[in-house]
Amino acid sequence: MGKIYVEVGKMDVSKAPKDYAGPAGTAMKEAVEAAIKGDSALTDKKGEGYTIRMTLTELKIDGSSASCKLSGELVRAPKAEMVSTSIKNGASASGGKPEALVKDCVGAAAEAMIKKIIPVMKAQAR
Repeated sequence: MGKIYVEVGKMDVSKAPKDYAGPAGTAMKEAVEAAIKGDSALTDKKGEGYTIRMTLTELKIDGSSASCKLSGELVRAPKAEMVSTSIKNGASASGGKPEALVKDCVGAAAEAMIKKIIPVMKAQAR
């Protein structure tokens, strides 16, 4: 079997405060892209595979700490067919400026989520 194509889909950060939406979206996207590049069975070259979408469902910033929750979807590509909508994860970060905390928190949650998704993609690859 060839490499599994993984498309970075929509990263919904609409629930993030306006000042932190950009860093949150970037952190999610970068975590997915790093996971794809870090696994020899995955590729970003178009073909049969999956689209990963993530949504920031909660972001709390309190002084020098932040917590966040994400939900995700795994969809077959190129013909859209839902595989899973029940992927969830959360994280927290402390000891920094708010923007850095958002990046750390959201990035860690997205990285942990993609680590849960990769085995599913490999097991269900066509």
